[in-house]
Amino acid sequence: MNRKRWLALLLFGLALTLLAVGLVRLTRPQESGRPWRETTLYGHGEKVVLLEVVGSIPVGRGLEDLLSQIRQAREDPSIRAAVLFVDSPGGSVTETEAIHRALRELAREKPLVAAFGTVAASGGYYVATAAREIFTPATAITGSMGVIAVLPQVQGLLAKLGIQVEVLKEGRLKDMGSGLRPLTPEEQAVIQGYMREAYELFVARVAEGRRLPEDKVRQLADGRIYSGHQAIALGLADREGYREDAAKRAAELAGLEAFRLVRYAKPKGLLEGLLGEGFPLGLSSETKELLALLDHSRFRLEYRYLGGGLW
Repeated sequence: MNRKRWLALLLFGLALTLLAVGLVRLTRPQESGRPWRETTLYGHGEKVVLLEVVGSIPVGRGLEDLLSQIRQAREDPSIRAAVLFVDSPGGSVTETEAIHRALRELAREKPLVAAFGTVAASGGYYVATAAREIFTPATAITGSMGVIAVLPQVQGLLAKLGIQVEVLKEGRLKDMGSGLRPLTPEEQAVIQGYMREAYELFVARVAEGRRLPEDKVRQLADGRIYSGHQAIALGLADREGYREDAAKRAAELAGLEAFRLVRYAKPKGLLEGLLGEGFPLGLSSETKELLALLDHSRFRLEYRYLGGGLW
């Protein structure tokens, strides 16, 4: 190969390298000292941050994002207080506890006040108990304190389709909860013991956060829902109000005469900013919904109000 061809290949390789570096810079958000940028919703003065749990308790990347926001709010000295807005029927036990723990750490350092939307039930209520005070609309749905596990049985459907599944296992209970056969009494007892532990944790978190005797919480925690008005009367919430009322109270607890409410947003790379969040390199919203549905079909314990939807 002559010198010209070598030079051409070298220049081509260099061009590909520069193109790759340029694409990375275009698609990567600009780095800053903190992963989340702030947008002002209203007001002026020192900052009160809005944290939101809307929809099912987040999992995966959504959970990581929320925990990152809570951490930034706790570590940023310019954030003086926080408002937690909850409009959620709850979700997975493990993720709910992770959010509650992070919020509790935040509340130890800065005033945290919760505000309910239409539904703040089960896991949605659980995370709110980390706040110093809770505001709720009189007509909100809350409560639903308890644990649930949904076990779809698919063996009948598989039989109609002519599909047979053979399970090989070491360990008598290894395939319990698979949905391929009904639970045995022994398996039901095992899962019920697991659920009892999760239930007791729920009771303990409410008793601690709301400063109520555990016996009283157990009487209230039979799975039923309460209106916001009933929750205030029972000591499960503090005041009637909305997000704006909670923001004012958080600022008051922080000793602020004036405040501005800010929300976190993820910085975007240049290419994402130009093409939008749904540009072709990502999954379509329909694909994401299908993947989420498949993920939720597996067995899990949940702090969830089923009136808010199974998924």
